[in-house]
Amino acid sequence: MRKYPIALGSATLMLVPALAQAQSLPASPASSTEKPGKEETAPKEDQPGLIITASSRARFETVDGRPRPGYATSEDAFLLRTGVAIEYGPGPLSIGGELIDSRAYDIGGKTQIGRDDVNAVELPQAYLKLRLDDAFGTGSKLALQGGRFLLNLGSGRLVATDEYRNTVNGFTGLQVEIDPTRATALTLFYVLPQERLPDDADDIRHNKVRFDRETFDDAFFGAYLRHKKLVGPLQGELAYYRLVERDSPGRDTADRHLSVVDARIDNDAKAGSVDVDVEGVYEFGRASDSTMATATNAAVAAGFVHAAAGYTFAAPFTPRVGLFYDYASGDKPGGKFGRFDTLFGSRRDDLGPSGTYGGVARENISAPGVRFEAKPGKRVEVLADYRAIWLASRYDRFYNVVDKTGRSGDFAGQQLSGRFRYWLVPQHLRLESNYALLFKGAFLKDAPQALARDHDLVRFLEMNVQVTF
Repeated sequence: MRKYPIALGSATLMLVPALAQAQSLPASPASSTEKPGKEETAPKEDQPGLIITASSRARFETVDGRPRPGYATSEDAFLLRTGVAIEYGPGPLSIGGELIDSRAYDIGGKTQIGRDDVNAVELPQAYLKLRLDDAFGTGSKLALQGGRFLLNLGSGRLVATDEYRNTVNGFTGLQVEIDPTRATALTLFYVLPQERLPDDADDIRHNKVRFDRETFDDAFFGAYLRHKKLVGPLQGELAYYRLVERDSPGRDTADRHLSVVDARIDNDAKAGSVDVDVEGVYEFGRASDSTMATATNAAVAAGFVHAAAGYTFAAPFTPRVGLFYDYASGDKPGGKFGRFDTLFGSRRDDLGPSGTYGGVARENISAPGVRFEAKPGKRVEVLADYRAIWLASRYDRFYNVVDKTGRSGDFAGQQLSGRFRYWLVPQHLRLESNYALLFKGAFLKDAPQALARDHDLVRFLEMNVQVTF
């Protein structure tokens, strides 16, 4: 416990140099308060000169009744994330970078905290970017970006900077953004995913500093197209992604060679109107079900569907009520590998908290539910949702629990989760709490691998405070 004040003090010291020159701009990915798909650190226009932004978030989590094999059933964790982003762009050419320090304290030997939570003193962004207005005619835009940067595409379910998670997904390569008209946007990219280090459990517990690496043995490329005026208020998206990875010295992989086709239609939620969000993804190629050398490599045929509809009432606190359904395929006995792979997607906005909880992932689920969200005031945001969870395949994993016989059934349970945010100082100082209750179904109670089978409930509570400049 004595480490916590030291960590908070260190974070404050890291923020001090930025205060003198801090300006108002979109928050850095490390301090974003929006859902996936948000803008990058760098402003796209009307922000010439030197811009510096910084943030720090301190978070406490506690979980009990966790069924995941190989880990403690109960755990407390304190996590700290500090980020400083800088960009200088006196003209169409700009240079930028971002330093993010993600740490965890007082975690035990059977912790679920890993590389998604700890990445001490890392530089996920260091880039050059060229922006040209009217490159293809009036209203068109062209942007070229090279170096280290973050990717946020579409809904964020496949490629995103996860705001809730303690670390970010960094990439190294080239990105081209073409907006031939104000209604159409095309993104082309070829990148090498940055492998977060360290990957040794003891080094992670001690927040050891090791610079992330990238290799041509792990490449990710594709194209993303968005049309803002498809039909009426509906917007349309179409994307193709390709991930190719293979083992390299000191690095074992699942040898994924995946092609991914993604299509989506949606419209923005507005007071007094209905909003929809329908997305379908199909994956094919080859992959193994683990990184072990003995894992069998097989053909992949997997899919994912998200369908949601809601209505926002024209009331002062803009309440919205919505229904949703998420399906992500699981692996079944046979010759093909059927578990859906969410690639670099974000979890929190659809499925609930990650971190020490990490109960529901975008794999092997068939989960309908209902959501309520509102903004009772300019400083307050609330969200709550309920979902029932069945397994898409009773032979595949859920919460990393597997019953290869299928005898434990396919009902995983019911999840109630939510979030509360309060801005003490709008845009600068925010309090937040996330919670989740997973009422265990027959699968988590009966599967031989499941831990804490005498617990009917997984309970999770998280509280954090974030300062942004």
